[in-house]
Amino acid sequence: MTATRLILYYDKKTRYSVNALIAAADRVPGVRVEVADTPGRLMEEVEEASRNREKCVVGYSLLTTMLVDESFLNTLKTILHHAESHGCLTIAGGPHASGDPVGVLRSLGFKVVFIGEAEETIREFLGELVNDGDPLRVKGLAFYEDDRLVFTGRRKPVDLDNYDPFPYWRGLINPVEVTRGCPYGCSYCQVSYMHGAFYRHRSIGRIVYYVRELARLGVRDYRFITPDSLSYGLSTVRREPDVGLIDELLSSLHEVARDVGGRIFYGSFPSEVRPEHVTGEAVRVLRRYVSNREIIVGAQSGSDRVLSMVRRGHSVDDVLNAVRVISENGFTPSVDVILGIPGETREDQEETLRLIERILGMGGRIHVHYYLPLPGTPLGLKTPAPVPADVEARISRLIGSGKAYGSWFNQKELSRRILELHRRGLIAPSQRANA
Repeated sequence: MTATRLILYYDKKTRYSVNALIAAADRVPGVRVEVADTPGRLMEEVEEASRNREKCVVGYSLLTTMLVDESFLNTLKTILHHAESHGCLTIAGGPHASGDPVGVLRSLGFKVVFIGEAEETIREFLGELVNDGDPLRVKGLAFYEDDRLVFTGRRKPVDLDNYDPFPYWRGLINPVEVTRGCPYGCSYCQVSYMHGAFYRHRSIGRIVYYVRELARLGVRDYRFITPDSLSYGLSTVRREPDVGLIDELLSSLHEVARDVGGRIFYGSFPSEVRPEHVTGEAVRVLRRYVSNREIIVGAQSGSDRVLSMVRRGHSVDDVLNAVRVISENGFTPSVDVILGIPGETREDQEETLRLIERILGMGGRIHVHYYLPLPGTPLGLKTPAPVPADVEARISRLIGSGKAYGSWFNQKELSRRILELHRRGLIAPSQRANA
């Protein structure tokens, strides 16, 4: 057995995924996992591993939006050079690396990319290193061999009950992930293409276990990660939520929260609900147990044509019904919309603006987004649809008046910079190892 050190860069933007990796890697005998939240600390860990003659792995979880920062790219180049000059293997994972392994390997300079969810892959990879085996035979990896792109094969989705969502024993925590994957495959979203086209759920017993651990650490507000808070118990596309199972989950969590004076936040940030899953019965269950007074609804467009085009799987009428039901049951609906989706027309945008006005008239709030081109999705890096100046001015007035919120103008600039990185060749999603 050879002593091995895994050094993970800890960026607050990717801490949820990094926490899950730390939790998985901590379970591998013979591996020392170090967390570096600054470039300087990371390079110190590299040097210490070299002095101790340990096998060394330096890992990053990457979001596409991180790459628009030129200083991040420059620092990353320095760190990768420093790591490799000290004999460390450099690896990358996360949504961007899974969507654009070629760019991450060729342009950014990492040696190995982890495709998709990586808890099982990182354990096997580290196990091979510790036992002097061949880590590159592990499934779920992409790398270059003699100028040839090699993909070792897609893994089966993991059983969430077998993996901790965060390393609570280190005091590192985040919202509890209850569901992973999505059967809808929206063409602009990375979730289905990274985590699979069906829902997987952590069992109620395990979710309660992690909330108890959070309580033990002094946490009193409990939040949850899921692509759709009302999908719990479902496996594939279905309009009716499993209200009985949601009630069982929330009532079990409520018992824990009540004992410590805690609060449950469900159907709110960092999650949302799909509009067609909003029923009076489901919302009344939420009303009994949760402390959030706002429920986030993913509408995305006021145009049925656009909703069909991007495979949302619901209609504008579903959105309006969800807003009505949520409002009637004492919550404020906060509705997500996106402008600039490729293929969107001026008339589609007008329909979205009309939907916004109707939602505001029903007591809702609007969270407005600008389309971000993300590798690994069917829309890939297609150019956003033009948003005319008068439409943009109306969005600006809504945000300025407090009727809408969000980083719409910042996202517009992010979108431009992502496309510029594609033009420069730093993002090359046309060659996908997971195709």
